[in-house]
Parts: sequence; C-alpha cells; structure tokens
Amino acid sequence: MREYDALRSEITQRIGARTQIAGFAGVISAVVAGNGGLTFNRPNLYIALVIVAFSLVWWRDSNQGILRLGRHLRMIEEQVNTLSTQLYGRPALSWEDRRQAERRAERTVWRLIGRMGGWNPR
Repeated sequence: MREYDALRSEITQRIGARTQIAGFAGVISAVVAGNGGLTFNRPNLYIALVIVAFSLVWWRDSNQGILRLGRHLRMIEEQVNTLSTQLYGRPALSWEDRRQAERRAERTVWRLIGRMGGWNPR
C-alpha cells in the first residue's frame, strides 16, 4: 500500500508540474510574440512557436509517464484486490481500473484526441 500511495503521489506531482510548465510556456511565448507585434519578418513569432511546440511535446511525454505509472498502479490494484477478495470477500481498490474503463467508453473523437495528447493509449 505504501508503493500505491507513493505512485499516486507521484502522479499528482507530475500533473501539477506539467500544468505549471505549460502555463509558464504560454506566458513566455505570449510575451515574446507580443513584443514588437506579430509579423513573419521578426524572430519573436518563431521563438514563441518553438516554445509552444516544446511545451506540447513535453506535455505529451509527461502524459505518457503518467500512463506508465497508471499501468503499474493497475497491477498493484489487481494484486491487492485478489488478496482483499480472498480475505474479505470484496475488492479494496478500484480507481485505476474504473478510470481505464471510462477511457475506453469515451467517444471515438475524444479517444483520438487523447491518443494524440499521449493520455489515452491504444
């Protein structure tokens, strides 16, 4: 259960860090792009686009890391639920399995968007 708690905590920390980095990248790119106007003759627009592209790639990689942690959590849930069912007659944990079932039940459009964003695997 300590491993389960540690992994849940790491997921929460990664989500917070991911959101902060995306926010900082958005603010920095807006300041850079807005400095002197948006024209294709000036490098500030291109620098802003590179910052946004970098943050989107980082966001996707962060999502994939969170998914890896989620897969490990589902394995732990399965093991804990097997033991819990043997001892108490019912499973003890359900969050990761339930959330994965909800992802699979989403509309095709949202699943495709999620796949591109790195948070909804095949």
